[in-house]
Amino acid sequence: MKTLFKPLIVLLCTAVAFSSCMKDDSAEREAEQRQQEEAIAASLAADEIKIEEYLLDNPSEAPGGWQEDETEYPLALIGKTPKRGFWFEILAEPTEEDDEDYTYELSSSGGMVWPKVKVNYTAWLLDGTEVQSEENGDFDFATFRSNSSVYNDVWFAAFFPKSIRYNGQDYPIGGLTTKGLKKGSKIRVVSPSLWSYGANKVGDIPANSPLVYEFEVLSIQ
Repeated sequence: MKTLFKPLIVLLCTAVAFSSCMKDDSAEREAEQRQQEEAIAASLAADEIKIEEYLLDNPSEAPGGWQEDETEYPLALIGKTPKRGFWFEILAEPTEEDDEDYTYELSSSGGMVWPKVKVNYTAWLLDGTEVQSEENGDFDFATFRSNSSVYNDVWFAAFFPKSIRYNGQDYPIGGLTTKGLKKGSKIRVVSPSLWSYGANKVGDIPANSPLVYEFEVLSIQ
């Protein structure tokens, strides 16, 4: 009986230790995620002050003025739901024909149908320093993510619509405008650093830099 009981004790101790490790790992992951959420909230709050100053110093001349993105970014573990922090102004609208010529869609599998676009774009720091630009640039969103020195979430938010209708339902996509950018669209977007390059230094862009983008769509298909 004694020889049988000893291995059972070992197995029980092993199981308890494994369970304890699982709990420890879970606690560590939650603590790490909480720390990340705190950092996101702090970054958005710091950039909000910088962007508000920029908007005051740079009044919009667009008919609709500066528009605030009302989309919230839930941070569940710390119980906060800050806005994403984008501001934008519509500088030019597509013609009715160009507006109807292209529609953002989901594929039969529910994924995005990625557009190919030709654009003029420029990016500035909030002090007006130009840090990126290209004229007549050809970009394919299907492969754009591999170009991490140019592509970031600002491009996605600027180009894509707020939602896409599929099988009779509206699916949130995360864009800034109702229909997304079409040929003839021109938009200026002010973005917190979180959605551009975050804490990374990219080219002439310092870490933690809010950016101002201007996109002019020459064609889209």
